[in-house]
Amino acid sequence: MQGWLERHAPVIQAGSAVAMAAAALAAAVFVPMQIAANERTAREQAAREIYREFLNISIQRAEFARSDVCLPDDPVQRAAYESYVDYLLYTAEQVLDLSAEDWEPTIAARLAPHQAYLCSFAASDLDTMTAPVAGLVAELRADCPVAERPCS
Repeated sequence: MQGWLERHAPVIQAGSAVAMAAAALAAAVFVPMQIAANERTAREQAAREIYREFLNISIQRAEFARSDVCLPDDPVQRAAYESYVDYLLYTAEQVLDLSAEDWEPTIAARLAPHQAYLCSFAASDLDTMTAPVAGLVAELRADCPVAERPCS
């Protein structure tokens, strides 16, 4: 047996070198793929958490989430409403960045009740938004109501 090993040692060494090179190549290919997959999973989880928090805020401040929302006259309520919509826009940026195709209908439906407020945005405000969110807001602004609907 020892004689056989001695005779075939160069072949065995070459085979192990090839196996080691193949393992290194596989690691060079698959490790970056795994890192990218882990990063995407983390971003998806973060976006889900942000959306979940938005839903919690919507439950707590249901008056801002209604489909017939009006713009508050009271300065404190108005500031709270504007913050609510700002958080909605932030949420939209996070989730649309991951998968605009999957999330766009949901976000468009969430933005629609706030059309009157979004129509008060200056065109330059859209420059501060990501392209998918700016596109949704621009669509709503294309058909702005004549005036804001104040709360009665």
